[in-house]
Amino acid sequence: MAFGFDQSSHDAVLFVDQNKVIKEMLLSEFDAVLDGVVGEVEFAGTRCNAVYLKIDRQLNIVGAVFFNIAFDKNGNADRRWNIPLAQMVETASFGSELNGVRIRVASRSQCQIPWHQQDLWEPDLSVGSNTLKMLAAAVKTNKLGLIADDKRTDNTNHNVAGDEPPLLDKPIGDTPAIGLRKTGGSLQESVIGGPEDDDIDCDAVLEDYVSREQERYKMAQNIKKQRAYIASLKALHEQELEAQRILFAKDRETFLHANKQLQTQAQDIEQRYCELLIKCEHKDTLVTARQQEHEQQLARVMDQNGIDHKVLRDQYRKEFQAKLIEQTSEIESQLEMREVEVYYREEQINRLKTEVERLKAQAERLQSQSLSSEINTLVDNGVHFVVTQPGLGPISIAAQDLLFFNAEPNRYMAERLGVELELYEAWLKHIKAPMCAGDIRTGADCSASIELVAKPQEFVVGVSDHCAAHQHGRFSVASGS
Repeated sequence: MAFGFDQSSHDAVLFVDQNKVIKEMLLSEFDAVLDGVVGEVEFAGTRCNAVYLKIDRQLNIVGAVFFNIAFDKNGNADRRWNIPLAQMVETASFGSELNGVRIRVASRSQCQIPWHQQDLWEPDLSVGSNTLKMLAAAVKTNKLGLIADDKRTDNTNHNVAGDEPPLLDKPIGDTPAIGLRKTGGSLQESVIGGPEDDDIDCDAVLEDYVSREQERYKMAQNIKKQRAYIASLKALHEQELEAQRILFAKDRETFLHANKQLQTQAQDIEQRYCELLIKCEHKDTLVTARQQEHEQQLARVMDQNGIDHKVLRDQYRKEFQAKLIEQTSEIESQLEMREVEVYYREEQINRLKTEVERLKAQAERLQSQSLSSEINTLVDNGVHFVVTQPGLGPISIAAQDLLFFNAEPNRYMAERLGVELELYEAWLKHIKAPMCAGDIRTGADCSASIELVAKPQEFVVGVSDHCAAHQHGRFSVASGS
């Protein structure tokens, strides 16, 4: 037993229109429709009322979920549809009785998961209504060929269904009064009495049944291939992303090493430039000192020998200025060359920095595009993202919200539920451990068990997380008594 139902029970989906069953399919066939393997052309561009049924081995309905589903113009099911039918029927409350069996019913007015309420519809389950009787009659007709435990059924002749479509144990000849019926997943022969059954074409019935079983088998195989293809695409994207990461890491390491070398060279050039500048200043000081010294000597010699020292002084000054200009020009030329080298080094460093930033942005963009492409590929192939939160059950996440949820799951859930982040985090702590958070005299928490608040919208900090004693004490302190 699982969740109160027999594991051998059947799952079926019936489409209803104006209190009539217009199409029946097994849950596996409905899953193929959701995965986009097959389409329903007759429902193209419409929003249909359907019901998911849990059927026991006696073909009695034991659970029902009345839901809506939309189809596009090509007859493909809405890819955003993600109602957990099995969970909803397991948690549904008991409704009316049918043939002595109480039925679990989930509808718009009886929904245990509030955010799925808008995707359900409300059937007429009043005493005078025949909605459940209509569904029960469709199930009893057994057009889906469900396995039934019927004591009146002859169990002497049946096949065990495997992966291949079942065939008849005996060929159909010209013997009259031989009909076909489906029991336990195989075809059985049964004697048909009366002349009204003489015109039944057994070969056509057999051929139709075999073709249907082969089609279902091919459909299941296609679903397996699609899932394997999706897994291979995911592995290929991961490999490509890892290769891009490795290439970016190598390029980044190369550029960082080159940048470090250029910075070292720039520092060396700057240091040499400072040393040359100091040498020039020192030489200038020495030249000035020597000039003054020679002028003093020349003045003394002229005074002693009566030579016109003014003419000699002017001549010496001109020669000295010429040498000084020559040496200054040479030093300035060297300095200009060093400045040009420094300029080109700085330009090369800036260019390398720009290239590094561009590669970083490109790697981040490739990673984001690869992740977005992978998510879109999964969504296009019918994959839906559902997360289970404590106290809330499964919650569907849209593809465009996955990165936000992955970055800040608590903030995403708080915005999704319409509460403040601090309130949601306090409620999450309460739902994980429903114990009193009030202090006792020792300074520790009270830790007494308290009543669980199922919804964060109904949670009040300081009240819902305290026991009755600490609530009273809190109110007493607040009132000043």
